[in-house]
Amino acid sequence: MLRISRAIAGIYLLATLLLAIVTVAFGPVGWAPLPLPTAAPPIRVEFAVSSEKEAWLRSALERFARTNPTINGRVVEVRMRVAGSRDLITAIERDGYQPTVISPASELQLAELQQWRADLLREAAQPLAFTPLVALMREAPSTASIANPWQLWQRQLPDQINNVRIGISSPAKSNGGIQSLIVLAAQYHQTSSLTIEQASDAGFREWLSQLNRRMQAGWPDSTGALTTDFVIRPGVYDIITTYENLALQAFRQSEGRGLRVRVYYPAATIVSDHPCAILTAPWVDNAEREAARLLRDFLLSPAEQTVAMREYGFRPANPQVTIDLNDPTSLFGRYSSYGFQLDLAAQLATPSPEVVSALVTTWQSATGR
Repeated sequence: MLRISRAIAGIYLLATLLLAIVTVAFGPVGWAPLPLPTAAPPIRVEFAVSSEKEAWLRSALERFARTNPTINGRVVEVRMRVAGSRDLITAIERDGYQPTVISPASELQLAELQQWRADLLREAAQPLAFTPLVALMREAPSTASIANPWQLWQRQLPDQINNVRIGISSPAKSNGGIQSLIVLAAQYHQTSSLTIEQASDAGFREWLSQLNRRMQAGWPDSTGALTTDFVIRPGVYDIITTYENLALQAFRQSEGRGLRVRVYYPAATIVSDHPCAILTAPWVDNAEREAARLLRDFLLSPAEQTVAMREYGFRPANPQVTIDLNDPTSLFGRYSSYGFQLDLAAQLATPSPEVVSALVTTWQSATGR
């Protein structure tokens, strides 16, 4: 009898224990269990950027992530795609690429996208930084008599041009290439605002053909790769056209290599404004647009603009940040004696997409590319 009583008590205790476990896990018997809280899904921002900003923006996105950005309790995650400016536009137009926000090198590419899908750009773009087009020239016997390489590209090409190795990136592939072509055409026609007739001019096409025959290394696809080759492969180029920020980074790269290099500006240059455009596209919802604005505002903050200026050679888009040529921690201050100009004498008018298209067609006809 005692054994039976103990068995009944054990069964009772076991049942009580099981009921307690079930109550804790699922709530009282007869009641529906309360759902466990779940994390809200993240907001994902697809950020398409031109290659010359890659180093700055990769480091900037790390700093942005450390701020734990959220929108209404949802974490903001950013994925960056890097390509040439024209390739980014092509990816959207032809390949079905669907970014949230895009930042090519200049407004030239946004004008092209505007022509194709104006509805994608209903929200005004904002510049992230500025960088003018420049030339880099190394000190060498072949360049000793050249005061400014931009003077080589006269309407009548001088004999000097036969003795130097020139690098200009492809206008069909690179923003730096099309900007170089714009400056060359403006110098040829002695104008600050190009027309379609000037871009298609037969005399200019023949001039480009003569220049092409002197371009021993061809027309590389990327301005960034061209600038890197200029530094690490000194036998390939004597003179190149590039962006000011890449020129400043080239000065840093050339330290310890025994290279003597200076930067030169054309009489009238063209400036890349690195616009940041949040797309008003059907694949971008309101939360994603708000997250993209949060990212854009971070990149335009004084702290981040200072990093872009000091470490990567971009002219700030935020007027609260200024360039101090006496600041040795800044690329501008460190290399101010290499020919850098804070004030630009003149700027060319940005040509229309029709003029740009005509220029590229003329270049392709002249070079067979």
